[in-house]
Order: sequence, then structure tokens, then C-alpha cells
Amino acid sequence: MRYIIVFLITMLFLTSCEKEESVIFDLNISPDEISRIELRGDHKTLVPNGVNKMGFRTFVYAKRKVMAYGRDEDTKEFYGKEIEEEFLVPSDQLPADYVKVYDGNGKVVEGNYYSTTTDAPGTVLQFYAKGGNLESNRLDITIRELPDESYEEIVIPVVFHILVPPATAAPGYDLSVEFLEGQLQRVSDAFNRKITTDPNAGNAKVVFKLATYDYNGLKMQEPGKNIVDISATDFTAMGTSSTKTTQYLAYILNKKKTLIWDPNKYMNIWVARFTTSTSTTGASTSYRMLAPSVIHSDYDLESIPGLTMKHMDSFTVNDVTDCRDVGFMVNLAALLSPSTVQGKNEFSLATPVAEYFGILQTRCDKYSYLNPDGDSDYCPDTYSFDYGYYPTVYKGNNLDGQPENDPTRPMEYFTSFNVLDMYSYKNSLSVDQVRRLRMVLERCPSRWAYKSDWAFTGGD
Repeated sequence: MRYIIVFLITMLFLTSCEKEESVIFDLNISPDEISRIELRGDHKTLVPNGVNKMGFRTFVYAKRKVMAYGRDEDTKEFYGKEIEEEFLVPSDQLPADYVKVYDGNGKVVEGNYYSTTTDAPGTVLQFYAKGGNLESNRLDITIRELPDESYEEIVIPVVFHILVPPATAAPGYDLSVEFLEGQLQRVSDAFNRKITTDPNAGNAKVVFKLATYDYNGLKMQEPGKNIVDISATDFTAMGTSSTKTTQYLAYILNKKKTLIWDPNKYMNIWVARFTTSTSTTGASTSYRMLAPSVIHSDYDLESIPGLTMKHMDSFTVNDVTDCRDVGFMVNLAALLSPSTVQGKNEFSLATPVAEYFGILQTRCDKYSYLNPDGDSDYCPDTYSFDYGYYPTVYKGNNLDGQPENDPTRPMEYFTSFNVLDMYSYKNSLSVDQVRRLRMVLERCPSRWAYKSDWAFTGGD
């Protein structure tokens, strides 16, 4: 028994030798312990259309005297002392209805969401939170101009080419029409502001639908599905590596007479099990695409910033040098099991679709990567953020390498709804992104599938 006691005392001392202090909290919070309240908004601007909403997030902090235990680095003596610590209070530890959000007139913002149709563009509204005798910081929200959404709704026909390996090499698979329809419906909903509270969401008036007629004008047995059984010879030629991204892209281009349907009639999506790798950051393991590269001669080459263009007044299958000129390839694993591919940063088909139509990534690795406008995607109403620091839908705009206390880029918090953001709700495009998308649709011949009814009628 004596040895057991000695062992326990020894282990206690060993575990007390860490340099960091140990602090124990009893989180039954009383109002007099609350030290400050912080208010954050979903964004800093709001579209006054009565549909978009500005959400507010409250953060309550408290201070408490607690015992801290540690070891002095100089004297090596163990100590226990009373210190005062400030900490974020979990919402379920606060008294019911303790904190409320108010507008500048002192009116409670019900449910912590504000929308408007009466505030004039350019108006700056103030909001604050209050709990007991404590008030938060004042948050300024600017009402922006209503966007021009008078353009006509367009329908983009889609065909999924499902590339199935030979049974002797890998398990086969299939995707139901219902599943594919569901995928496209969510893309349409995200593009058309139907499933979001994003205060800056735009309505692209773009609908994606499965084609019902094939490239020969024949009624498809299953809408939007072109099943391609890869031969054993072709699959063997792809090599033994588990990663076959380049090989699949080459295979599609080589079979373009049947695998690349006329870009003036269809948007092509190729589904393949091209890699078993996983990533939380990029398109390389979830999808492979290219931005538009041709623009009609009626428009300047630089008229869509951030894209490298050349003039072409039409674009056909004969002009294709890379299958991604007129479609994109999606990893089957990403499409079926997003959480196993990108963890909490779940995959959404809306992301490669948006990039296919010229919307750029919002993430930014370093401050020095920003364009002259202080942005990374040429859309002023989106935030650039260092994706490595914010694995959550709640983010800040601070970037790696950003000068401290930079008055031109103060710390601003926001909520990520955008389909191009990482760790995001991925349920919206911003107003400026929609404007950019409609420019691409109007100006880029390789993205003109919506101009034909062939995919839905079997004829011009």
C-alpha cells in the first residue's frame, strides 16, 4: 500500500510539471460576473429586398477569480494562486433571454435577424446587444443598392456522363435520376436565393435541368444519364495507380465523339472514381474544371477580370482541346459521400458549377495574393479569408501576412454562406457573383448551352 501511495504522489508531481497553467471553471454564471458583450453580424451590407436577412451573433464574456496551479520556471517551485480570468460563456449557461439585439432606435430585433424594404440605399444602420446594464459594441450595417434582376430566367441542360470501370477491375456503380435531379435542384436553389438568409445573396435566375434528348435527338431512357462502360483494355491503359485524374481526362478527350456532347446544347459533367485521395482544401480530389477561356469579339478581352481570354465568336466540339473547356469532372466519392472527402468542409456540386461559369475562389492563402482592389475574386461583396485559420462558417477577414492594425483592412467578422467559401453553408451566390455569372453567360460562347432547346425537344 505504501508503494501505491508513493506512486500516486509521484504521478501527481509529474503531471504538475507542465509550463502551462491549469484553470478550473465552475460555469454556473451569474449576471454580475459578466464583463462584456460582443456583437457580430453576418456581413456589413444588406440588400433591402425583404428576403435577404442580416443575422446577428452575440458573444458574452465573464470574469471570475479562480485558482491556477503551475510551476515557476525560474525557481521550479510549485504554486497555487488566485487569478482573474475572462472567458466566453456558453450560451446555455446564460440566464434565459439575458441578451437581446436592438436597432439604433432601441427596438428589439426579433430572432436576431433584420430585413427591410423601406431603408434607402446608402443608409447606415446601427445595432447593438444589451444584457442587464451592459451594452455591446455598436455595429454599422450599410443598406446597398437593389441589384438589377430584370434579366430573363434561363435553363441550362445538363448531362451526367457516368464512367464505370470494368467489373474485373473495380466495383460498378450507378446514380439514380432522382439523385441527380436532387443535386441539380440544390444548385438551382443556391444560385436563385431560395435556401439562404445571406444578407447579400443574389438571384441568378439560372435553372439547371437534366437533358431528356441525347446528341442524336433521341429520347433518353433515363434523363440526364449517359452510362459509359469503360473497356478492360482502356482501363488497363490508365495504369495501376489509384489516382487516375489525368488518365480519365485524356480518356474523355479521346472519346469526345460520344463523351463530349455539343457545348451549344449541353453542359457536360463527367462522374468518375478518379482518385481515392481526400482533401479538405481543394478541387484536385473532388472535381477538376477550367474557367471560361473564350469571349465573343463584341467584348474586350479584359472585360471579365481575373480570366485569361481569347476572342472566338463560336465554340464547338471541334474547338475542344481539353474536355474541361466544356464541362467538368467530379469525383464519385465527393458526390456520394461528401463528409468522407472533405470532412466538415462538405462538398457541394454548386461549387464546381459556379467555377465553371467563371466565379473565382474566395479563399486566400496570403495577404500578398490579393488583387489591387484588396480582393481575391473581383467581387467586392465577398470576403477573402485565410482558409487555414477558420474551419467554421463564422470567419474573420484577417489573412496570413496581413500587417497588424492595418487601417485599410480592419478585422471584420462574417458568416460564410457562399458556395465558393470553404467551411461554409454553401447555399448562395452574392449579388456581385451573380452579376459576374450573367456576364459570362452572355459573353462566353463555350457556355451557351442555354441558347438551345435541343436537349429538351430533340430538335432546334
